[in-house]
Order: sequence, then structure tokens, then C-alpha cells
Amino acid sequence: MNTQVQQLNGKWKLIIALLFLNVLSVSAQISGNQVYGKNNYNGNNYNQESLPNNSKVSINDNVLSVSVKILLNKKADGFVMTLGLNEEDETVAGCSKKITARITGFIERMKSLGVKKENVYIDFISQTKIYDFEVNGMNSEQIEKGFEIKKNIIVSTSNVNSLEKIIALASDFEIHDVIKVEYYNNETDAIHNSLFDEALVLAEAKKIRYMKAFGKRIIGTPTATEEFATVFPKTQYNTYQAFETAEIQTNYNNRSPYLKKIARKNNTFYYDGISSAGFDKVINPNQTEVGIQYVMTITMHYKIDTSI
Repeated sequence: MNTQVQQLNGKWKLIIALLFLNVLSVSAQISGNQVYGKNNYNGNNYNQESLPNNSKVSINDNVLSVSVKILLNKKADGFVMTLGLNEEDETVAGCSKKITARITGFIERMKSLGVKKENVYIDFISQTKIYDFEVNGMNSEQIEKGFEIKKNIIVSTSNVNSLEKIIALASDFEIHDVIKVEYYNNETDAIHNSLFDEALVLAEAKKIRYMKAFGKRIIGTPTATEEFATVFPKTQYNTYQAFETAEIQTNYNNRSPYLKKIARKNNTFYYDGISSAGFDKVINPNQTEVGIQYVMTITMHYKIDTSI
């Protein structure tokens, strides 16, 4: 493949006009409680229709335009998980002592999972006063009750299997809020370059096919536009509620004594990654592990020799 690309570059001396890196930065895996945020679903998913369709090829007397679209499904090389905890006490010193003890114990226990101290960062979030009401007969007065300290524990790991073990271990220290889990890949530049090379080879094959079909010849230097998108799992989660229910009708004019209690219905969240439909090439199409998706789209514009 690399030899083909080198020949292609040497032949045409490609000058690529990059509509550069339309990188969609978003994040998260397990995926943490952040899926409850409104921006993570209900129409805000990555818009697959925003990129050119792979079958888009246009030709006239002067120009041949060819679009190539590639999808890469790739497992994450590492994860960054954020856990939240808080502590209350009558004094700031009391809060600090309690929350520090919990965090220190948690970090020490994580060593058994291969998580080193340098892979853990403590983010101090807030220190606030707590107020309550003191009731005396028919009167109530707002009083200071104490203080609350909130901190986040940020843990990085390259082992996907350790994530749930870390969460289970955190619960031993009453750390229950899994705020988010971010994904990352190493050497994203290499991923971009590899997909770019793949797209050039596919574009060249399409160009040759159409020139042969129409008996035309290319002249001059082609130009191109590129779009490269990195799609993290956070934006690709959807939700639904599936249930059937009966109805009870009350006669409000007669002031019915009956109350209607609505049962709690669970929300189902699921990962809905970019479909493989509509791509010229899909790399790792059967990957089941939730990971990062990369989309490379290149549109080549070739000048046609009109003297023929």
C-alpha cells in the first residue's frame, strides 16, 4: 500500500488542500453517570449524515470528483476514570481528616490492581458551609451546621478489565459516584496518516475506473479536501423506556378518594456507534468492545483533458 501511495504522490505531486481535522472531541466509556446528562443522547449523537456519501462521484467535461469514506473501529489504549466523593463534619479539619483517610485507603488498596500512585490525581472540588433549621415551637431559625468538602479521584489505567474492579473497590470506601470514564489512543497522528494513505489508494482506484469507462485522461495536479473525525463513546449512547401500562380514570368532579401512584420505569442506555453502512472501507467491522471510532473522508478533484 505504501509503495502505491509513493508512486501516486510522485506521479501527480499531490497538493492537498485540507479542510482540516474536523475533530469531534468527546469522551467516555463504562460510561459513567455522565450518560444522564442531556447532551449525551436524544438527538445529539455524532451525525453520520454530515459527511459525504461514499458513492458520490461526479464527472463533467472538465472535472472528475471522487469521494472516499473510511471507518476505523479501534479499541482504546487507556482509560481515565473520575470518581466523586464528599465528607461532612462540624469543622473543616474534621472534614479534611475523614476524606483524606478514605482517599488514602483507597489508593493503597488499588496497588493490588496494579494502579500506581502516580496514576492517581486528587482534584479538590469545593469546601462549603452547611446550613440547617432549628425549630422552636412555631418558629424556625437557620443555623450553621458544619462544613462539606468535595473531591474527585482521577485514575488512569491501560487495563479495561481493571475498571470494574476499581469501582467495586471504591465502594468499600463509600465512593459510589462514577462521574465519567474517558478513552484515549496513543499515536493518533499515526492513525490519521494511515487512514489518509488508505483513502488515497481507494481514490486512485476509483479515478482509474472512471477514466477508463469514459475514455478520458487526467491532466495537471489534482486537489483534495479532507475531513477527519474522532468519535468517542460519550456522544454515541442512546436511551429508551420499554413498558406497557394500564390507565385508571378518576372522577375529579366527585372528588374520588383514590390516588394514582406511578411506578418507576427504568431507563435503558445502550451504545449506538457509527453504522458501517455507506463506507468504502471499514476496518475492524466486527469489534464488539466499545472503543473509539475514526472517520476519514477525502474528496479528490481531477482536471480532465478536454482536447481528446
